[in-house]
Amino acid sequence: MTFSILAYDPITESYGGASATGNICVGGWVLRGNPLSGVSASQGSEPSTLWGEDILKYTGDGLDAEAAIYKTIRKDKGKERRQLSVIDKRGNSSVFSGNQNSSIIDEIVSKNLVLSGNILSNKDVLNSMREKYLENQDKDFLWRLFRALQEGNKAGGDKRGIFSASILIVSRNSPPISLRVDYSSNPMKKLEELINKTNTKEYTNWLNTLPVVSDPYRIQ
Repeated sequence: MTFSILAYDPITESYGGASATGNICVGGWVLRGNPLSGVSASQGSEPSTLWGEDILKYTGDGLDAEAAIYKTIRKDKGKERRQLSVIDKRGNSSVFSGNQNSSIIDEIVSKNLVLSGNILSNKDVLNSMREKYLENQDKDFLWRLFRALQEGNKAGGDKRGIFSASILIVSRNSPPISLRVDYSSNPMKKLEELINKTNTKEYTNWLNTLPVVSDPYRIQ
């Protein structure tokens, strides 16, 4: 139902994710992040929001991505209808893709980067997203994630089309960014509009006054 990219940006020490789907409310269902433990995407034919939250508890306790996925899914009898990806707090990534998800199912795993998808229109979707993300290393992290998601959609994305899209970024050094388009005939356009609003000088200046994990008592 969904295609997603998760990434860790060592320059800003930020974890981020972007996802889109042919269903509603992808941001509420799929992406979870914690600046102290990593970022996850829980999706699939019958997704579990519990998976996305539980796995970050395990990575926060020190488990690496692969071990955290194993501990999260091992007792779930419905796991073959679900898909879970994660980047842990050391930048290691891993994916579980249940074989009863609707095809096409795909995944790409590398250091600081992981992509996953199901009900994809073709096998080029995730690779196109990865290439776009990597070729935009000079861009702001938020824009890199958006461009990757945009490219995945252009490459075919969800074979049913998309109706919702989202981006989540968490960091020790800045407030969280959680942008969600829960339902639209053109969610990528709406998501881009949100990004442009987020990047205005007024909004950025306001964000820079707020408490963050590395400075919980920050004042203007």
